[in-house]
Amino acid sequence: MISIEIPVLHGKYLNQLFESIRGQSFQDYEVVIVNSSSDDSVSDIIRQYGFKEVKEKVKLLRARYLAHYNSRGDYALLLDETRMLRKDTLAVLSSLNHDMVIIGEEEIGDSFWIRLANLDKENIMECNTLEAIKGFALPRLFRREILDNAFKVLRENLKEKFDEVIFPDHELIYYEASGISEDVFVLKDKLITHYGDVKLLDIIKKYHRYGKSMKVLKGTYYSNLTQISRKKRNICKGNKLLLYLLYVTRGIPFMLGYLF
Repeated sequence: MISIEIPVLHGKYLNQLFESIRGQSFQDYEVVIVNSSSDDSVSDIIRQYGFKEVKEKVKLLRARYLAHYNSRGDYALLLDETRMLRKDTLAVLSSLNHDMVIIGEEEIGDSFWIRLANLDKENIMECNTLEAIKGFALPRLFRREILDNAFKVLRENLKEKFDEVIFPDHELIYYEASGISEDVFVLKDKLITHYGDVKLLDIIKKYHRYGKSMKVLKGTYYSNLTQISRKKRNICKGNKLLLYLLYVTRGIPFMLGYLF
């Protein structure tokens, strides 16, 4: 069985997400939602679909831990409220036998920034090594015991700061999981679609928020993950200048958030 584990804060795309799950051709799954939203309608939507809800106001890494703690599947699929599944996603994943699976994704929409984000994703998958320390592409499917042990180590290493981490929650999980197992399979099929940043202001706000949240890792075992140099990408597809524009647009607000 696959446990689909989802932290929710806003709930804007919940109906689309839940419909994409309910319409799966493979039906041996459970859905566990950690609801940190203050909007009562989020609980109503979860209840309508019959999914399991853990209602607790927590930050993202803690939310992912709670979702996993309250699940029981052999595999965990880590999703977000902005990521939708292709109809055959679970069927494809259920046929695999790996400790971790990186899954191809595509941004939804056709704005200038969405096109650049998709080009960036293509370069990540085709032109770069997908090591955990780089954090370019992250596994979304984990064998249960791998994720169990990754969370155990993260809680031991971060101590009280475990509950403070927002970003880079998923990168931390992969970083520790990669120390437990080297069995990472890359599935380039675009089984997941994502509602990403359509406008310039959306990007600036998000990456400034990411930079501020990265401060939590200062002075911890994971302070090496705060180094911007680890994010240097190889580019082999598309217009380099446009991609550099995307990286600068993300990088400047990130650094401002981290430094100030």
